[in-house]
Amino acid sequence: MKTMVQILKAFLLTWMLTSTVLMAAGKGKASVVGNQNDQELMKLIKTAMSSRVLVQTVVKDYLYAGNDIATTRAKREMKKALKLFDERQKKLDEAFTDPKIKNLMTFIQMNVEEMKETLKEPYSLDNAEVLIDLGEAISEGEKKIASQLRKKLSKQYPAAKGQRYYVAQIAKYYMAYESGIKDENTVHQMEKTVKTIDSLIREMKAYQGNTVKMNQTLNQIEKLWKVVKQFYLDIEEGGLPVIVFQTTDKLDKKFREYAQLMIASIAKK
Repeated sequence: MKTMVQILKAFLLTWMLTSTVLMAAGKGKASVVGNQNDQELMKLIKTAMSSRVLVQTVVKDYLYAGNDIATTRAKREMKKALKLFDERQKKLDEAFTDPKIKNLMTFIQMNVEEMKETLKEPYSLDNAEVLIDLGEAISEGEKKIASQLRKKLSKQYPAAKGQRYYVAQIAKYYMAYESGIKDENTVHQMEKTVKTIDSLIREMKAYQGNTVKMNQTLNQIEKLWKVVKQFYLDIEEGGLPVIVFQTTDKLDKKFREYAQLMIASIAKK
């Protein structure tokens, strides 16, 4: 499965180099979408970033269900995540006109189909590692799409930085370690992700456009985060998979609420 990830990275590199050459030669401008305003662009970015969250959620739920932890909820959530992912991809496909982006989305869909086939097989650590790699490849493609959209914003907004994606990563890494994937990279990625969320929360607090409701939600996020982040950093001690499942779900909802309030505040300007 490492080969599939390497193929996607090579594909993305070729995509970027081709775009750069075309623009430098004056043969065309890298058209992503039409002349959307910031509110419309933020909705599309939210859609792309949501797709990243959903695919990580699928992997996390596979690990939980496979280890008979929160099994019913995990299976239900996984089914819902796959359905929502397909719906999000349809929206993005309808929004984009750039053939390179559409080609990238086709490649993402190839990985999604492989993921769905793997999910039909019995649970195993080998399949878990396959799904982790597929999830990373798909997420990388979605990140590229979101980054192209962010370039068209008139200003940068903290809600466009993928907080929910990193929350989904936390639960995935924790359960991967609990499942037996006890390598240094899993621990390192958990620590890195926790630091990223710390940084994103600071950025959200510093944003001058926060409304009263946004600040209220942000205070709730910060309060919860201060309590639970040590659970994630203690990944090597383990033993708290249900707590991690529940707390990451709460964080996800609060970050989603903040993003929705952000889009609403942009619409009023």
